[in-house]
Amino acid sequence: MKARNCCKTMEMELTAWKAIVYDIVRKMESLPGGEKEKILPNIEDLHIMISEMDSRIEEVREKCTPEVGIDDIATERQDFDQHLAKLRVTADEAMHLLAAGDFGG
Repeated sequence: MKARNCCKTMEMELTAWKAIVYDIVRKMESLPGGEKEKILPNIEDLHIMISEMDSRIEEVREKCTPEVGIDDIATERQDFDQHLAKLRVTADEAMHLLAAGDFGG
C-alpha cells in the first residue's frame, strides 16, 4: 500500500505544480507586447517544462504500481524530487518577473 500512496502523491504533486506553472504562463502571455517580449524565453522554457511534466505524469501513471514495491520506485522518486526542485526555482523566477499586482485575479 505504501507504493500506491507514494505513486499517487507523486502524480498529485506533479499535477498541482503543472497547474501552477500553467497559471504563470497564462499570466505572462497576457502581458502587453513589450513586457511579454522581454520574458519570451522564460515563457518558452515554461511551455517545455509543462510538456515534460505531462510526460512525467504519464510515466508515473503507467510505471508506478503497488506491485513494484517501494524499493523499485526509489529511483523514480529521486528523479521526481530533482525535477520538483528545478520546477520550484523556475516558478519562483517567473513569479519575480511578474509584478506583485499583476498576479492573481
